[in-house]
Amino acid sequence: MTPARRTASPRSRRFRPRRWALLLLVGVALAIAGHLFLPAGPFPEGGRRVVLVEHGQTLRDVANELERNGLIRGTLGFQVLARLMGLDRSIKAGQYAFRPGTTIPALLRAFARGMSGLNLVTIPEGLTLKQVIERLAAHLNVPPALFDSLAHDRAFLDSLEVDAPSLEGYLAPNSYEFLPGTSPEVAFRTMAQRTQALLRDQTAGRDSLPLSLSLHQLLTLASIVECEAQVDEERPRIARVYLNRLGRGMKLQADPTVAYAVGLPPRSRIYLRQLRADSPYNTYMRLGLPPGPICNPGHASIEASINPGPESDDLYFVANGRGRHMFSGTYEQHLANIREVRSAAPAAADTLIAARDSAAAGEPSPAKPAVP
Repeated sequence: MTPARRTASPRSRRFRPRRWALLLLVGVALAIAGHLFLPAGPFPEGGRRVVLVEHGQTLRDVANELERNGLIRGTLGFQVLARLMGLDRSIKAGQYAFRPGTTIPALLRAFARGMSGLNLVTIPEGLTLKQVIERLAAHLNVPPALFDSLAHDRAFLDSLEVDAPSLEGYLAPNSYEFLPGTSPEVAFRTMAQRTQALLRDQTAGRDSLPLSLSLHQLLTLASIVECEAQVDEERPRIARVYLNRLGRGMKLQADPTVAYAVGLPPRSRIYLRQLRADSPYNTYMRLGLPPGPICNPGHASIEASINPGPESDDLYFVANGRGRHMFSGTYEQHLANIREVRSAAPAAADTLIAARDSAAAGEPSPAKPAVP
């Protein structure tokens, strides 16, 4: 008699959905955890991806930008974890640089902290294009030649609606959140658009501009005012002096334009031989405004040029040696002011003043130097 074959009990062959559901849940949980907490890519040596978060962007916008840069595998996990961590409303605008492989929690914490002061590059008022390029290149670790080439690129200038041979004057002084690796195009576009927005705001609602100057000419005037003024309250009056001289057909005789013409920073000391430089920027030799700005002026100088001081007869001013200027409407009074400055501070009677007086002595017109 053969032994009876054992058969599986009905219970052992029963489908157990709870077990499978648990396994599936564990698998999904592991996949989500890996998606959220494991790196999203390889670890290239020294490689970084720059991400720009602008004001007004949504959480989804930020997630899309991260995915586009290969920093996250998908946008849903980033958005879900941001809400779970309570950081969905804490993301700060700025420019960030991340290595591929940074986890989503680390990304979110960086966005919540915001940019640090070490990541800011400050462009003071009155720097020339060359000086701005030097600062940006050093901070962003980008060759200066790339900036210089782009600053004179006609197609790029046209895309910014800058009708000038270069970006000189259009790079708004400010502190910018530019991280190393930021492209010259992003940096220049951000700065130029800020200057253009300021020009639009300052001229909005006006029927006319001083002497019917164009915005480019006003920016050029503002750059001269920037180089001359030492205190904000004098900027409108200095602008008025130059507008008065323009209106009377007088040469501006602005020393900073001569410095720019000979390749020096606009606030450099100049000498007699330099006043004779053959350049369209030399306002001792040429009538009218120079062809373009000589530096990048700040907000106060632009505003002063668009809204100059009240109507006056001022045609001249001389530095008093104490950070301010003495203004006058006649050349005789201007000479008297120069003598007063010399007597009060003999050290101020240097080669610079002597050179300017000599340059003006042979002019038959009343167009004498506006500054000493």
